[in-house]
Amino acid sequence: MASTPSKDYKRLEREQRKREKRMAREEARAAAKAEAQAKAQAEKTSSETQDG
Repeated sequence: MASTPSKDYKRLEREQRKREKRMAREEARAAAKAEAQAKAQAEKTSSETQDG
């Protein structure tokens, strides 16, 4: 059964919004992870200089 073009268009638009939101979430998660790693590396480096 064929769907009307307007409904198909709306569905495609909705799916595109979902994809964009998913990508934004993944980018934010990756940025937070990278920031946490950088912070941990900085703390490790500063503790090594204090010990030496």
